[in-house]
Amino acid sequence: MSANRRVLMVRWAWVVIPLIAGVLIYLKGRKVPVFFERWLLYNSKETSSFPGSIWIPDYLWGVSLWMAMVMVWDGWEKIPKGWKIGIALMVSATELFQWLGWMHGTGDWIDVLMYQMAILTVYILHKTKRI
Repeated sequence: MSANRRVLMVRWAWVVIPLIAGVLIYLKGRKVPVFFERWLLYNSKETSSFPGSIWIPDYLWGVSLWMAMVMVWDGWEKIPKGWKIGIALMVSATELFQWLGWMHGTGDWIDVLMYQMAILTVYILHKTKRI
């Protein structure tokens, strides 16, 4: 397998696996049903609220999003700064808007921390040439 193909496969894994893991943790970690469960035809009454089940999906989804951006632009440094700043601000602003009551949700500063950790994770993985 060529080096470029291996890098592409690793990047795809870093997009798909966190995305699926985040959905599974989110579905199992809720005490009450959520709206998108109907879309997935998921109707389980079995839930478990383990520590971190609320914010771990945010981290995983963030990693998936940023890794997809690395794939689209073929490298962290090629992602336009406007996109990096805009998306980082947008996802953080949604938590602020939830906290203020302008959007549906709870607004949690740990979610903002998870978003920032996701950015840092993908940045470090790219800079250390692991992805």
